[in-house]
Amino acid sequence: MPHTHHKRLLLLIVFVISFTPAWALRTGRMSTWNRTTKAGPDAEVPGWYINLGITGARALIDENKPRQLVIKYVFKDTPAWGLLKEGDIVIGANGKDFVTPHKFGYGVGKFGYQGPMMDFGNALEASQGKLFRTLSLKVLRDGDEIKVKIKLPNTYGMYSKTYPYDCKKTDLILEENYAHLLKNQKDDGTWHRRPHIQAFATLALMASGNPKHMPAVKKAVTAMAKVTGAKLTLRGLDCWKYGMFGATLAEYYLLTGEKWVLPELQEINSWIEQAQAPNGGWGHRPHRKEGNGYGAIQVITMQCKMAWSLMMRCGIKVDEKRYQAAHDFAVRGTNKIGYVWYKDRGKDKPKYADMGRTGASALAHSLSPVGGKTYQDFARLNASCIGNNPDTFHDTHGSPLLGLAWTGLGAHVDAGSFRKLMDHNRWFFSLSQCVDGTFYYQPNRDNNPQDYAAGPRLSATAATALILSVKFKKLQMTGAKLVTREAK
Repeated sequence: MPHTHHKRLLLLIVFVISFTPAWALRTGRMSTWNRTTKAGPDAEVPGWYINLGITGARALIDENKPRQLVIKYVFKDTPAWGLLKEGDIVIGANGKDFVTPHKFGYGVGKFGYQGPMMDFGNALEASQGKLFRTLSLKVLRDGDEIKVKIKLPNTYGMYSKTYPYDCKKTDLILEENYAHLLKNQKDDGTWHRRPHIQAFATLALMASGNPKHMPAVKKAVTAMAKVTGAKLTLRGLDCWKYGMFGATLAEYYLLTGEKWVLPELQEINSWIEQAQAPNGGWGHRPHRKEGNGYGAIQVITMQCKMAWSLMMRCGIKVDEKRYQAAHDFAVRGTNKIGYVWYKDRGKDKPKYADMGRTGASALAHSLSPVGGKTYQDFARLNASCIGNNPDTFHDTHGSPLLGLAWTGLGAHVDAGSFRKLMDHNRWFFSLSQCVDGTFYYQPNRDNNPQDYAAGPRLSATAATALILSVKFKKLQMTGAKLVTREAK
């Protein structure tokens, strides 16, 4: 491929990842609703619509009628099949009208899903706790108002007050999610070429603590080792891959102690060091004189720092000055409430947006074996920001699923903050679950259509399983007792 053509293609990819329009839920030629996928059961759906939980129905929200869910598709042989049809307008659930309008746009005051999505999700969750498990909907059909009663399966019940801890529903969901990941792993150990899907699927199975999952995990980390090395690559968006794969391989070594991993980690350590920019951060591509796209950004920087934190626990020698420079980069982009902005500026803005960067920072600093109280206090400040502002859980810039996982794990650094996040978003997990037990990548305001095309259930199931797997506390990043191994 000619260099000029390659450069243009790369810039287009970066544009799609970084600057998906804020009108993603609105109508028009480029709207979310027009996107399709060829992956899995969702290939038969003519658009990227809101999943209405285990009912089997999909809907959209019209920006001109923000208190309604317009049914666009119903999967055959699901609870809603034959009861809801395309064009139905849902205006209430379980005897309550949808009064609060959905907010459109992107920014403080517009984040969150208060409105028909949250109302439907809460009603769905409550109905699963009822004796007869019936969801009653108020529907407009052909101008007439009717009631539609959907009988829900009695498989799951409700999430416990302490979910994912001490929760039978979580346990059942995780078993189904692990089975889905195992079934969809390819013979070469991969799930998908997108690094966060590969990393999160691997980490979720590893976090389960189930020895039966470890052969699949080993195949996955072996595949990661094959596509990483010490030689600096200047094409592609490899800083994403090296940070996430480095953290995953380090977690694997800390869990198993398998010595073959150490030289692989040494190579990744060398690569990350060479790719670091003079300001202490990392961008989409390795730093080089002619530039690297949009320059250093926080989420990639915190993923690389996270990898270094875990590598240090593996006994890998990390350059202390470079490691500190990554912390300084994070500090320059963090405001008083602990929110981490996109780059290394924004320190004086006492506001917040999506929390994926903030969660990654909480993990990177909490996992650090150095930095003492300064680092740990910084991690807790990040976590408290998430807990105090739990409404952006899925309203994440670029790739909501990547942000979802880091937000959940980052909040887990502080028990109280994690509880606030999970309590506020109980409805979200109910709404995102599909009738087959998998989870679905819901549209939001700032979506990455590449993740949807790649696999709306595979990617969401991996991220969800990883978050819920914190209950087992088997990985360093899910709350295991911090350990350090010596590299011999």
